[in-house]
Amino acid sequence: RLVGGSWAPPPTTWGIENRTTTLRVINSSTGATRLETRICGADVNPYLGMAACLAAGLYGIREGLSLQETETLGNAYEGSGTALPSNLGEAVAAMRNSELAAQLFGAEFADHFLRTREWEWRQYNQSVSDWEMRRYFELT
Repeated sequence: RLVGGSWAPPPTTWGIENRTTTLRVINSSTGATRLETRICGADVNPYLGMAACLAAGLYGIREGLSLQETETLGNAYEGSGTALPSNLGEAVAAMRNSELAAQLFGAEFADHFLRTREWEWRQYNQSVSDWEMRRYFELT
């Protein structure tokens, strides 16, 4: 889902009023500054997506973290940044290897959530796609 030109660029990027970045800082006035998170898909559970954004933001504030990436000026699709997972399998592996996920969501929830996504990934890998059917069988 995260591919160049899809309005959700694959590398982690941020910028002020930059609609090509994964995190867009909107600061038309100091009293209305906000952050637009542009990497959640339409299929995300809105409660989990919001919880993840809030938990990550609060963690960064509590720990006094600074941004690791420099501000993206220009087209973020052409820039560099840390690559995000390109499929569910990679995302599950990244979350499974993250101590922070269990800390932010609780170990029990994180483990349960990961097990359901691992099952989903196994099911996906057992299916035959329409593309494979068209590619490998001469169907009319």
